[in-house]
Amino acid sequence: GPKQRLFTGIVIEYFFAGGELVLLGFAYMIRSWQLLNTALAILSIPFLFFYFVIPESPRWLISKGHYEHAERILRRIAKVNGCFFDSNAYGHLINEEKKREALYPKKFHGLKTLLQSKIMIIIAINMSLQWFVQNLVFYGVSQNTGAWLANPYIAFFAGALVELAAYVVVHLVLNRWGRKIPYCTFVFLFGLFAFFVVPIQMLMPKDSPVKYILMFIINVILKFLASGSYAIIYIYANELFPTQGRNTGIGMCSMVARFGAIIGTLSNDLLARVWAHFPIVVFGTTSLITVVFATICPETVNKPLPETVHDIDRIGVTWPCWKSKTLTLEEINNMADSDEFMSLRNPFKENDIL
Repeated sequence: GPKQRLFTGIVIEYFFAGGELVLLGFAYMIRSWQLLNTALAILSIPFLFFYFVIPESPRWLISKGHYEHAERILRRIAKVNGCFFDSNAYGHLINEEKKREALYPKKFHGLKTLLQSKIMIIIAINMSLQWFVQNLVFYGVSQNTGAWLANPYIAFFAGALVELAAYVVVHLVLNRWGRKIPYCTFVFLFGLFAFFVVPIQMLMPKDSPVKYILMFIINVILKFLASGSYAIIYIYANELFPTQGRNTGIGMCSMVARFGAIIGTLSNDLLARVWAHFPIVVFGTTSLITVVFATICPETVNKPLPETVHDIDRIGVTWPCWKSKTLTLEEINNMADSDEFMSLRNPFKENDIL
């Protein structure tokens, strides 16, 4: 439901940081990279069996017309959670879904789903850019955490703790301040602090202890901000893509993001040959550029997830960063076939589902 969207999105990041700590333990005990890769590969084998345990998304099944399959999964979820499954509410949901299909009979699949409207294209391109830059920045900064301290294992451990702290802060603020303002704040501050490296390196003596301390503080702040924006964009993008094209949209963003991660790690090698801190300046510059484009995205907190591209068209894009389009009563009613909208409008009792 809408109340659990943030938790289900951020809990992935907690395990991500936890995985870094597990990796650190393995790397400390296994010093051969061949044996380390083998051990990590063996550790991942049990996760293959999750395919037989994790159910398909009921929301996705309903959007594809697999109503009986979705009902079976929802009934199973209700049984496991000790909740009451409201058949009437589910029947109403299906009737509304069928009305929507009759209203928009032409269906698109794959990438064509994201090319149905100008607003959807703008959001898709914008999110791809945001993911590209966030992976460029996150992995570029994270690769240098081993150089924070003399002992690379302790430095990596400190970097993982800073990352975990960023996820906790994101978890605390996203439902209070929304998605867009915290994201824009994290990205803008990253760009700002990245440029502090220039005066510190240019104006302070080379072997100054104060310079070393200031650079350590800047690196910790950059890691914190990069981790925070990295976590938010995963949640934000999932709430901006409609159900009928969410898999395609996130898949496209993830593919583009991999190029960002590759370029980020290469930048630490190639650009550092020009100047040791040149990569940080580049990361800061790209962050300041992308935050401008992020301001046109609509706010998504406490709003029903869009089911179709037509829902995205109703939401639209916005400017400036803190102002979102207000839906009219008619537009809200047009989105009333969303099961999430119904849960926002009429919260169920504690032991009810659907």
